Parts: sequence; structure tokens; C-alpha cells
Amino acid sequence: MSTPIVEEKTPKGYTLKINIAKKQYIAFNPKGEIIYSDDNKTKPFHTMKTIVFIGLESNTLTKNHPYQLLKIQNNALIISYNAGEGKRQYLFFPSDTLLDMVPCITEFFNDTASFVSYVKKGNVPDYIIVNSTFSNNDITFISSISPSSRLEIVNTTSAVTIDDTKRAIDQMNNVDINLLSQNPVFLARIHLRNLDLVRVKQIILDMDITESDAQYIIAFLSTMIKNSDKEELQKHVEKLKELKKTYEFYFHLITHNDEKIQEFITQASKNDLITFQTLIQKAKLLFPTKEASLRFVEYENLIWEKQQ
Repeated sequence: MSTPIVEEKTPKGYTLKINIAKKQYIAFNPKGEIIYSDDNKTKPFHTMKTIVFIGLESNTLTKNHPYQLLKIQNNALIISYNAGEGKRQYLFFPSDTLLDMVPCITEFFNDTASFVSYVKKGNVPDYIIVNSTFSNNDITFISSISPSSRLEIVNTTSAVTIDDTKRAIDQMNNVDINLLSQNPVFLARIHLRNLDLVRVKQIILDMDITESDAQYIIAFLSTMIKNSDKEELQKHVEKLKELKKTYEFYFHLITHNDEKIQEFITQASKNDLITFQTLIQKAKLLFPTKEASLRFVEYENLIWEKQQ
């Protein structure tokens, strides 16, 4: 059975033949010539961009239609969203297409938990538009489970009703952890929520941690330390501070912040120094250049002197 093809005409006379099932389309200029998706003119199929809206209202037409034709103007894809009280606002994303309109898939979610389920199915949106009414932790989490997506946070005068019982962090038992088991930010968030601090430290030793990963986890730890007056966190505050110091030291290592690294070593306890040595060994594998190796040896010498 053949897949149905939908044909659209743009205001400037381009013809789009859209395969909704495959999220692809072929474009023809007004002369009937194919507009290829690559510079070598070997790929006639264009992939439809997917735009996810979280916590934003949709109109009935948009919600019930499998795709939208979005305008291209001045080399920018124009995405509109409902800002509340009947107002529309617009976002502009770079686009190098020759077309004046392109078909895009749009998905709407009221809460982060339903977005997690969407990602769990293997969906990877190109753009994520999030209502600013979500907490910083939820926004950070959304970004971490779909790191290749471009995320934009928008303000609205009114928001859809967000059920706090459906926050992503509170729905972890419903998520296949194997899906995101290689995502250090995701794992850190789970282990921190469960106060399994040994595993949080193990993440930095066992997994590849990028600069942004480290920053996210440091932010999580900072929030917990800030809230350490809560009864369930009081007895863990020193361990949380130790973990924060560990991730900060590693962040300075991979961003080559020599001044900060020396400062951390100077102020370190004996236990800190042991951890720092391990992290330096790990960083050596990531930066095998002669210059980096010399720098790491210098740090190791500082640690050795401190231990004497």
C-alpha cells in the first residue's frame, strides 16, 4: 500500500510534495525543477523540522493537523506561539532554504512527563519551546534529555494548567531508565533525588562528562545545598558540598582554568586531593596533547607537595 502524498503550493509558486508518514518532502521551483537538500544535488528529499511546545496553548486547527506550513523570511524560519489573551508572538531561527514556506511537524505537551514519554519513543525534536512558568530544574531536565534540540524559553501572559503531580522528576518510575542510562545529567538527577550520593560521585568517575553536563549537575547540587535547611537534606549537606567541589574541579580541568585549579588544590583536604588526582588521570585521557600533559603533571606536583 503506497504512502499518501500531500501536495502544497507556496505563495511564491513552489510545489511541495509531502510524505507525512516519513516526515519528508520534495520541493520544486516554479519551473518544475527539483530543489535539492544538499549542495551536491544528490538528495531530493528534505526532512521536516519537528517543533515541540511544552506548557503552551495550541489552537484546534494546529493541534489536529499533522503538519504546519511555516513562513521563511530573510533566511529565518518563523515560529509563532500563543502568548495568552489572544496574542501571538514569534521566534526566528536561521534557515538557508530557497523556499518561502516549509512544512513542519508540531507537537504540544502540557507537562514534562508527557514529553519524557515522547522522547522515550525515539523522537528527537529540532526545536523545543518551553513556557517560562516551568521550574529551572524542569527546564534543565528537558534540555538534558534532548541535548541536540534547540531550546527556547518564552514568556506568556497566561499558561496552560500544569499538573505538578506530572512533573518529569516525579515520574521516573514510569520511564525506561535504559533509554537514558548514558545521560549523566539524567542519572545525576535521579540519584540526587534519591539522595544516593555515592552514585552521583561514581558518574563523574565512570562516564564522559561534557562542560554543559558538569554545569547542569553543579546547578542541581547548588540548589540542594541552598535548600539544605530542609530536614531530609540536613545530614547530607557536607557530602553535597564535597560533590559540588568535585564537579567544579573537573569543570575547571576540562575548561583549562589554571588559576581555579591551583586555588582548589591549595584549599583541598586530604580526601579532596585523592579525588583530584583521580580526575586529573581521567582528564589526561581526554587531552593527550603535549601541552596538556605538561599542565597535568604540574597539577600532580602541586598535589604531591600539598600531601607532604
